[in-house]
Formats: sequence, structure tokens, C-alpha cells
Amino acid sequence: MRIFVLALLLALASIGAAQARLLADQPYRIGYHGRIATDVYIDGKGPYNFLVDTASSRTLLFEHVRAGLDLKQSQNALLTIYGINDIGSAVPVRPGGVTVGGETVRGLTLGVLPDSNIAGGPDGILGTDFLSHYFVVLDRGTMRLKLLTPGSASARDFKGWSRADLTARPLKNFAIAFWYLETRFNDRRLTALFDLGSAMTMLNWQAAEKLGIRQKSFAAFGPPPELLQDVLGKDAPAVKLYGLDVTLGGGKSWQRQDAMVADAPVFNYFDLDEKPAAIVGLGLLGGNSLAIDFTGGHLYVGPAGADTSLATGQPVPLSHFL
Repeated sequence: MRIFVLALLLALASIGAAQARLLADQPYRIGYHGRIATDVYIDGKGPYNFLVDTASSRTLLFEHVRAGLDLKQSQNALLTIYGINDIGSAVPVRPGGVTVGGETVRGLTLGVLPDSNIAGGPDGILGTDFLSHYFVVLDRGTMRLKLLTPGSASARDFKGWSRADLTARPLKNFAIAFWYLETRFNDRRLTALFDLGSAMTMLNWQAAEKLGIRQKSFAAFGPPPELLQDVLGKDAPAVKLYGLDVTLGGGKSWQRQDAMVADAPVFNYFDLDEKPAAIVGLGLLGGNSLAIDFTGGHLYVGPAGADTSLATGQPVPLSHFL
């Protein structure tokens, strides 16, 4: 009986140890206008340059990758895709596996986007349909992307980091959920989309008004230039704020940050157009190590890296706009 109990305890211990296992560890890099990119293999072929995007519920690839892999459309219905400047449709394909650092997720239906006209652009976007299978670590000091087994055992290694709650919220009309952070801008609480695919911090005008920035003061600016209206909106002016103090729900704070204010279409796409809201991404978080616990619903913010290339420019006091 004692031998049986000992064997059982050893088996349970080995299961507990497996819960905190490091599954993948590979470099990531900063490129494509300040976004995170890493190597991805599709059906064992690659590597392809993929952007890491926590506001993309689906992994996407561009047409040249689909053609090179000879992937066929996997279902009749097109996929609805959310982007910063549009809601569009994508052709669905279903490869055998998507692999990062030797770790493979099978059975994903990917969306195919038309190739852009920008030479040297990314090959695809790694979305939360892949990432949420893991406890994801972005080590800014070593520029390494790590995938750990999900669960509290992995989270224990980051208990010394600042922790903020991540809340998944579905869209009104679609069975798609995105992740949000409790965030304060100058002590004003705002709903903030967690978007590592965004290289800037953005507020809508309702949020700016809550901070005391009056839209009517900038009426003479008119709408953004036509070239930028798909991204920044067609009606309200777009301005840049400087000197903001930003604090996550767990207490991690940054001083003298900048943010774009615009009634951008992206707020409407994510059901954020009817309330003060923000988008928080690499413009704020990119200089720090991050650990993302999708299962537990937490974001851990760790030390800043030595490379401050993601900083957003020379700060100017907020009073400049008042």
C-alpha cells in the first residue's frame, strides 16, 4: 500500500511539474513600424515572418504564402476579419499545423488576406486562436518569445511582476471575444483594448473629453488628411496628446506618455464607439517584458529592456493642449 501511495504521489508531482513546462523559446524582433514579429512555420514550411497580435482573434496569412503552400479554400463561407481601418472578409484555409518554436497547434482555420503593395511586409499575423493555447512570455531583455503550458504553475514564476486583469468580452453581433485591460489615464478609468498589434496608444474623443480635452477646441483642425481617414476617421479631428500618466489595474504606471486622439473606425468595430475608450498596445507596453495568462485572465508586466527604441518621442506637458 505504501508503495502504491508513493507511486501516486510521484505521478501527481510529475503532472504538476508538467503544468509549468517550457514548450517553445525563440527570438522575436521589432519591425514593421514598431510591431513584434517572429518566425512561424505552416505545415512544416517556412520560416515566415508573422506579427504577434492580441487583437486578432484569428491567425491570418497573406496570399503569397497561401499560393506557395497551395492551400485550398476550406469552406464556402468567408471569414469576417477585424482590422484597424476596416472590417473585411478573408478566404478560409485549414493547414495541417501552425508551428512556433517547435510547438504546433493543429486544426486552426486561417484567413487569407490580399498581398499589400508594401515590399518586405509581413507574411501573416499570429492571432489569439494560436496564442491562447499557451502562457505567452515576451522577454524584452533577451528578445525571446516563450510558450509555457497554461495554468497557475506557470503564473507563479511571474508573481513578482505587476499584474493586471485581462477580461474577455464578446462583440455585440458576433461570437468573437477580445481582451481588455482596466487602465487609468491621468486617474480617469477607461475601457482599454489590449492590442499588441498596435504600435500606438489611441483614445476616442469621448475619452479625451473625460480627461478635459475638448473636441470643440480643435474644430478648426478639420478632419484628418484624406490619406489617413480610413485609419483615423472621416469627421472628427485627430490630435496627439503628450505628458499622460497611464496606470494599469495592477498598479504598473508610466509617466509622460503620448497618445493619438481620434474617432477612428476601429472603436466602432470593437463596440467601443459609445463610451470613453482606449487602445493600449506596444506604444505603452512594448518596452517591458510581458507575460500573458489567457487562461487565468492576467497580464504580467515585468522589467523594461535596455533597448528603448519603442519610446514614442520627446514628451511635452499635457497643458500644451489645454
